[in-house]
Amino acid sequence: MKTIALLLAISTSLLRGIAQEAVTVTGAEVTEAGTYTILKSFAVPGAAQEERSFILTEATTNVPARLGTCFGFRYTVRGTPAKAPVVLTIIAEHPPFKNPKTGKTETKTKHELQASIGPSLTSHVLEQPGELVPGKFKFEVWHQDKKLCEQSFTIVPDTEAKDKK
Repeated sequence: MKTIALLLAISTSLLRGIAQEAVTVTGAEVTEAGTYTILKSFAVPGAAQEERSFILTEATTNVPARLGTCFGFRYTVRGTPAKAPVVLTIIAEHPPFKNPKTGKTETKTKHELQASIGPSLTSHVLEQPGELVPGKFKFEVWHQDKKLCEQSFTIVPDTEAKDKK
């Protein structure tokens, strides 16, 4: 009985290894870009961050420098098998602003994202007054050493605030 359990455990490990090796990422395509409204946020057990539901507010690459503005893009990761989990790296180059946690001025951030083959979304919310800096904001999506896609935005002065005065 112990031999069968051991063989089953080894077989399961080998199958997992084969399944992981069989995941192939061939590229990605941007499908929409603009400003978004966050419809809801909800906790997912075991996830590091809350999951959010987004709806496109305006298809644009010009983003007003306004606190609370959420912008980003949807893209489809191409590869096989469909819905297979992948780890992506998101690199954001942006106008210089001070990181409130470190106090250092930054022009680039980098983080990993758990995603899958298929549709995905990358976004940023202008949450700190120091982020309201006009200029170019570019996202790059990478898988391992391959850049899959990129999307650029221009942060522009907020004209709505002036219109209300």
